[in-house]
Amino acid sequence: MKERVKILVVVAMLLQAVSLSADTAKNVEDWYRGYASHWLDADVDIDAVTKYYASPFYYLGSTGPLLDTDETLKASLTSYAETWAKDGWSGARLLRVKVKMLNESSAMILTEWDIHAADGSSIIGCARAPWTYLATRTEEGWKLALEIEIACGQGLVLK
Repeated sequence: MKERVKILVVVAMLLQAVSLSADTAKNVEDWYRGYASHWLDADVDIDAVTKYYASPFYYLGSTGPLLDTDETLKASLTSYAETWAKDGWSGARLLRVKVKMLNESSAMILTEWDIHAADGSSIIGCARAPWTYLATRTEEGWKLALEIEIACGQGLVLK
Protein backbone atom coordinates (compact mmCIF):
# COMPACT_ATOMS: atom_id res chain seq x y z
CA MET A 1 0.00 0.00 0.00
CA LYS A 2 2.82 2.44 0.86
CA GLU A 3 4.42 1.81 -2.54
CA ARG A 4 1.16 2.57 -4.29
CA VAL A 5 0.81 5.86 -2.36
CA LYS A 6 4.41 6.79 -3.24
CA ILE A 7 3.78 6.09 -6.91
CA LEU A 8 0.58 8.18 -6.86
CA VAL A 9 2.42 11.07 -5.17
CA VAL A 10 5.22 10.95 -7.78
CA VAL A 11 2.71 10.82 -10.65
CA ALA A 12 0.79 13.75 -9.16
CA MET A 13 4.00 15.76 -8.81
CA LEU A 14 4.95 15.03 -12.43
CA LEU A 15 1.51 16.05 -13.68
CA GLN A 16 1.70 19.25 -11.65
CA ALA A 17 5.15 20.03 -13.10
CA VAL A 18 3.87 19.51 -16.66
CA SER A 19 0.87 21.75 -15.92
CA LEU A 20 3.09 24.47 -14.40
CA SER A 21 5.39 24.31 -17.40
CA ALA A 22 2.47 24.65 -19.84
CA ASP A 23 1.06 27.58 -17.84
CA THR A 24 4.49 29.22 -17.72
CA ALA A 25 4.99 28.74 -21.47
CA LYS A 26 1.61 30.40 -22.09
CA ASN A 27 2.60 33.29 -19.81
CA VAL A 28 5.90 33.71 -21.69
CA GLU A 29 4.10 33.63 -25.03
CA ASP A 30 1.60 36.26 -23.88
CA TRP A 31 4.46 38.41 -22.56
CA TYR A 32 6.33 38.09 -25.87
CA ARG A 33 3.21 39.00 -27.83
CA GLY A 34 3.08 42.15 -25.70
CA TYR A 35 6.64 42.90 -26.83
CA ALA A 36 5.69 42.24 -30.46
CA SER A 37 2.77 44.66 -30.25
CA HIS A 38 5.23 47.54 -29.85
CA TRP A 39 6.58 46.88 -33.36
CA LEU A 40 3.24 46.94 -35.21
CA ASP A 41 3.96 50.33 -36.76
CA ALA A 42 7.10 52.32 -37.48
CA ASP A 43 6.40 54.75 -34.63
CA VAL A 44 7.96 52.36 -32.11
CA ASP A 45 8.53 53.53 -28.52
CA ILE A 46 12.14 52.45 -27.98
CA ASP A 47 11.99 53.14 -24.22
CA ALA A 48 8.99 50.80 -23.87
CA VAL A 49 10.65 48.11 -26.00
CA THR A 50 13.93 48.33 -24.06
CA LYS A 51 12.13 47.26 -20.88
CA TYR A 52 11.70 43.78 -22.38
CA TYR A 53 15.47 43.22 -22.49
CA ALA A 54 17.88 42.08 -19.79
CA SER A 55 21.11 43.96 -19.21
CA PRO A 56 23.54 42.78 -20.32
CA PHE A 57 21.86 41.49 -23.48
CA TYR A 58 23.57 39.17 -25.96
CA TYR A 59 22.96 39.35 -29.70
CA LEU A 60 24.27 36.74 -32.13
CA GLY A 61 24.04 38.11 -35.66
CA SER A 62 25.64 37.43 -39.01
CA THR A 63 28.57 39.73 -38.20
CA GLY A 64 29.34 38.08 -34.88
CA PRO A 65 28.33 38.40 -31.24
CA LEU A 66 27.45 41.68 -29.55
CA LEU A 67 26.97 42.45 -25.89
CA ASP A 68 24.62 45.33 -25.10
CA THR A 69 24.05 47.36 -21.97
CA ASP A 70 20.89 49.43 -21.51
CA GLU A 71 22.48 52.36 -23.35
CA THR A 72 23.93 50.41 -26.29
CA LEU A 73 20.73 48.38 -26.62
CA LYS A 74 18.67 51.57 -27.00
CA ALA A 75 21.12 52.75 -29.65
CA SER A 76 20.91 49.41 -31.49
CA LEU A 77 17.09 49.35 -31.45
CA THR A 78 16.98 52.98 -32.60
CA SER A 79 19.38 52.12 -35.42
CA TYR A 80 17.15 49.23 -36.52
CA ALA A 81 14.10 51.48 -36.63
CA GLU A 82 15.92 54.33 -38.41
CA THR A 83 17.56 52.06 -41.00
CA TRP A 84 14.29 50.27 -41.71
CA ALA A 85 12.43 53.60 -41.94
CA LYS A 86 14.86 54.73 -44.66
CA ASP A 87 13.90 51.55 -46.54
CA GLY A 88 10.17 52.36 -46.31
CA TRP A 89 9.35 50.37 -43.17
CA SER A 90 5.77 50.74 -42.01
CA GLY A 91 5.69 48.06 -39.31
CA ALA A 92 6.46 44.54 -38.18
CA ARG A 93 4.03 41.76 -37.45
CA LEU A 94 4.67 38.64 -35.43
CA LEU A 95 3.55 35.75 -37.64
CA ARG A 96 4.34 32.82 -35.37
CA VAL A 97 5.71 32.22 -31.93
CA LYS A 98 6.53 29.00 -30.15
CA VAL A 99 7.81 28.80 -26.57
CA LYS A 100 9.85 25.89 -25.29
CA MET A 101 10.43 25.96 -21.55
CA LEU A 102 13.96 24.92 -20.63
CA ASN A 103 13.22 25.16 -16.91
CA GLU A 104 10.90 27.29 -14.76
CA SER A 105 13.05 30.41 -15.27
CA SER A 106 14.34 29.97 -18.83
CA ALA A 107 12.47 29.75 -22.12
CA MET A 108 13.48 29.45 -25.77
CA ILE A 109 11.23 31.59 -27.97
CA LEU A 110 11.11 30.72 -31.68
CA THR A 111 9.56 33.36 -33.91
CA GLU A 112 8.79 34.40 -37.46
CA TRP A 113 8.22 38.07 -38.31
CA ASP A 114 6.92 40.04 -41.27
CA ILE A 115 8.94 43.28 -41.44
CA HIS A 116 7.19 45.20 -44.18
CA ALA A 117 6.76 48.41 -46.16
CA ALA A 118 3.38 50.11 -46.62
CA ASP A 119 2.76 48.08 -49.79
CA GLY A 120 3.22 44.83 -47.84
CA SER A 121 6.61 43.94 -49.31
CA SER A 122 9.42 42.83 -47.04
CA ILE A 123 12.02 45.51 -46.37
CA ILE A 124 14.64 42.97 -45.34
CA GLY A 125 14.17 40.56 -48.25
CA CYS A 126 12.61 37.85 -46.11
CA ALA A 127 8.83 37.44 -45.94
CA ARG A 128 9.07 35.21 -42.85
CA ALA A 129 12.10 36.46 -40.91
CA PRO A 130 13.11 33.96 -38.21
CA TRP A 131 14.53 35.01 -34.85
CA THR A 132 15.21 32.92 -31.78
CA TYR A 133 15.41 34.27 -28.25
CA LEU A 134 16.35 33.04 -24.83
CA ALA A 135 14.19 34.64 -22.14
CA THR A 136 14.82 34.50 -18.42
CA ARG A 137 12.64 35.20 -15.42
CA THR A 138 14.02 38.08 -13.35
CA GLU A 139 12.81 40.00 -10.31
CA GLU A 140 11.18 42.46 -12.75
CA GLY A 141 9.52 39.67 -14.75
CA TRP A 142 10.51 37.98 -18.01
CA LYS A 143 13.37 39.53 -20.00
CA LEU A 144 15.02 38.74 -23.32
CA ALA A 145 18.60 37.75 -22.52
CA LEU A 146 19.81 36.46 -25.92
CA GLU A 147 18.71 37.01 -29.50
CA ILE A 148 19.86 34.91 -32.41
CA GLU A 149 19.36 36.26 -35.91
CA ILE A 150 18.79 33.41 -38.34
CA ALA A 151 19.31 33.72 -42.09
CA CYS A 152 16.12 33.85 -44.12
CA GLY A 153 15.02 30.36 -45.12
CA GLN A 154 17.54 28.73 -42.79
CA GLY A 155 17.40 27.22 -39.36
CA LEU A 156 14.23 26.67 -37.45
CA VAL A 157 10.92 25.88 -39.07
CA LEU A 158 7.79 26.51 -37.06
CA LYS A 159 4.81 24.27 -37.69
